[in-house]
Amino acid sequence: GYKGRVGLFELMIMNDDLREMVLKGSSTDEMRDAARGYGMVTLRDSGMAFAFEGVTTAEEVIRETIVDG
Repeated sequence: GYKGRVGLFELMIMNDDLREMVLKGSSTDEMRDAARGYGMVTLRDSGMAFAFEGVTTAEEVIRETIVDG
């Protein structure tokens, strides 16, 4: 079984390319794709890493995170 809670975190490090996308009004999908290209890990990716380690289940991660793109 599983016990306790773990935190899932998503952090987007701003760079000049992403800043320019914000200024020109790019869509959230475009921003997410670009940010992931620069190494951003989404909440779902973070959760799936915990599922792979046996800390939680994939079903729990899917239930608690929004769909990526």
